[in-house]
Amino acid sequence: MKQFKVDGQTMAYQDVGQGPVVLLGHSYLWDSAMWQPQVEALSQHYRCIVPDLWSHGESEAAPTSMSNLKDYAHHILALMDSLEIEEFSIVGLSVGGMWAQS
Repeated sequence: MKQFKVDGQTMAYQDVGQGPVVLLGHSYLWDSAMWQPQVEALSQHYRCIVPDLWSHGESEAAPTSMSNLKDYAHHILALMDSLEIEEFSIVGLSVGGMWAQS
């Protein structure tokens, strides 16, 4: 797992493979490992970025400034900016799809 700091908190994420980028958002009460079978298959042709939601997996608690999923979407965009990724597709399940809409 890699780490990214945003608003004073550490977010854990996977960065696996090369090629066009696919960002995967996991469901509530799971972590990035939920996507492991898909990452194994997709990473043969794609770069898979898979963050752990705040307070899930290896990520710390959400920054105190966060109050909604739109804020979380901004944190994910900050992660993508730090990785210099300008274009990506999103795959999400449950809350992993909800923040993606923002």
